[in-house]
Amino acid sequence: MNNISETGFLDSLRLNAEQRRAVSHEGGVLVLAGAGTGKTRVLTSRIGWLLKCRNCPPRNILAVTFTNKAAKEMRARVLNMAPAAGLALGTFHGACHLMLRRHAAEAGWAKNFQITDSRDQKSFIKRMLADLRIDAEEFPPADCAFYINAAKERGLRAAEAPASSERARALQLIYEQYEQRCRAENKLDFAELLLSAADLLRGDGELRRHYAARFGHILIDEFQDTNMLQYRWLKLLDSGENHYFAVGDDDQSIYAFRGADPENMRRIRDELRAREIIRLEQNYRSTGNILGAANAVIARNTNRIGKNLTTDGADGARLQIAPAATDFGESDFVADTVAQKIADGGRADDIAVLYRTNAQSRLLEKAMREHRIAYRIYGGLRFFDRAVIKDALAYLRLAVADDADSLLRVINVPPRGIGKRTLESLAAGGDLFAAVEKSGAPKVAAFRGILHAMRRLRKDGAGLEELARAAVEKSGLLAHYESRPEDAERAENAREFVSAAGQFGAEEGEDPAQAFLAYAALESGEPEGESENSPAVNLMTVHAAKGLEFSSVFITGLEEGMFPSSQSLDSADANAVEEERRLMYVAITRARKELFLCYAGGRMVYGRTQQRPRSRFLDELPEECIALPAFDAAPPPSFAAESPPPFSPPPAPKKNGAPKGGNGYRPGDVVGHPKYGKGVVVKCEGRGENLKVEVAFKRVGMKTFLAAVAPLSRA
Repeated sequence: MNNISETGFLDSLRLNAEQRRAVSHEGGVLVLAGAGTGKTRVLTSRIGWLLKCRNCPPRNILAVTFTNKAAKEMRARVLNMAPAAGLALGTFHGACHLMLRRHAAEAGWAKNFQITDSRDQKSFIKRMLADLRIDAEEFPPADCAFYINAAKERGLRAAEAPASSERARALQLIYEQYEQRCRAENKLDFAELLLSAADLLRGDGELRRHYAARFGHILIDEFQDTNMLQYRWLKLLDSGENHYFAVGDDDQSIYAFRGADPENMRRIRDELRAREIIRLEQNYRSTGNILGAANAVIARNTNRIGKNLTTDGADGARLQIAPAATDFGESDFVADTVAQKIADGGRADDIAVLYRTNAQSRLLEKAMREHRIAYRIYGGLRFFDRAVIKDALAYLRLAVADDADSLLRVINVPPRGIGKRTLESLAAGGDLFAAVEKSGAPKVAAFRGILHAMRRLRKDGAGLEELARAAVEKSGLLAHYESRPEDAERAENAREFVSAAGQFGAEEGEDPAQAFLAYAALESGEPEGESENSPAVNLMTVHAAKGLEFSSVFITGLEEGMFPSSQSLDSADANAVEEERRLMYVAITRARKELFLCYAGGRMVYGRTQQRPRSRFLDELPEECIALPAFDAAPPPSFAAESPPPFSPPPAPKKNGAPKGGNGYRPGDVVGHPKYGKGVVVKCEGRGENLKVEVAFKRVGMKTFLAAVAPLSRA
């Protein structure tokens, strides 16, 4: 096509200067695309430009992404620009699947091979362990699957897998058996699709040269999320003349636990000739203050390529830091503020409440229900619907009464080797509990011991919190999940179950355990929204929020040990806190117009109130982007908050209009300090010369002064 036609095509796309430069670049490109800068538009426009302006046959283009949803959206956009019959556009797994279908024999598979999903994979391993007479309690199928998949995603076959300990050696032998049986039964798991495709190209030089010559243009979406195996497969497609076009953002690399390696962004520059770095920094989503905060936080990371988000839009509202005395106060503040926004005409589904781990959702869910706000847990289950919570409730129910459904649910949870045949034998007599009492089977006897211990506690007058703690400890649930790195979130939910019991307040005369069980059942049955399509506030983890955007966003739990997580703070890996900071960057950039940053002075963790400093990420925010603290929830009183009454949020401080204390101070007054800057008076205690004034400052949080000598001024 001539230059006028090419110019006309590019003009029709309405790209900014950097987007246009990326789309029409003649060589290999690494597009560093910040949040909200139009990365999908750039990638699909690049394909359209190749088709229309470079007359590139669709079959010579390979484009890969991570989800079927993203692939479908990309294909629809491309088809709006040009015919694309024969275009290879899909997920990594989809592309490798097609390659293996066409060359199954060369890869060592029968043409009718079957793909197993994660659930089928665990069932397959369970059956294999039984055949090999390996104790599934000692080597749970989920543990085996985790080891096998992690090895495969690093490109390691069983013979190459790590075996640095006796247990790892045993898992390696299980992996060897798994490989053999998968071959014999012609089954491929998801990780095997990529590994077999990589092995195919590495082992067949002619086939590798064929595909390397065919795909002259290779485009990769969300490149920061690629793992070593995905990068290896992409590299095997290199002929030395291919043009690689990678779009990604190292500042949004938040999937290290899945094997994602942001170093691949440097590798593609050095090894695959994507040497031109084009930064997309013009953000079309968020206001200036939100972007200023995001830039300031992520700038603290040292291991990044570097970019700075900008906007032509307004600065917008400043970020509000909302301290609360307790986790109850935090949740109540969020619900109060959300309710007000909806009352003022805002859409519930344009509001998101984010948290670091899903165990934090419990109090937020409760506050939403109390305020009659429809909500949805995006990408997950509500607290009382989660399997580990239902298991803990079943153990608690068994401490209270004979309940056959509860017994059948947990008699082998966590795995203790009580199989289907044993259960059928126990149930044959009709009285399941009597059969458990009489059974001489050692594994049933061990479960019976747990049951008796729970009931002794109940008989001896143990409180609800003690019974809940026993439900997760004596049962082995907590230890089981704590021993498995992949189940850290389940362990946290189990601990939160104990906190829920400890904070529960039964009515006078009620049996606390019975009341709590009824409460949990009712909470589980309560609908989140009127229907799937009705507007509802979105509650989700920060990981689940990636790729989404909302007008108003609340980030909760901003305390040291919560966000950043205690695991990252305790880790010997210096990159652990940097990944937490990338998570914070992702959380901030979900907001278009308003951002609320919430933390609590005291938070119930595993039945005990813990007091933690506020998150370092709050102290990394630029002062010019922050509003004075919001005090619809009670701020932390010098980290000396007492536990609130059960299920009762602490009272909010009085605002302007409250009686003045000595020296004229009253809650709600804005004051200045020569060192700490502007703050808000939260509380006044005492009289005359003994008057103490508590002030919340934007930068340093709560400070207490003796009013008579305090260097405070009216702001």
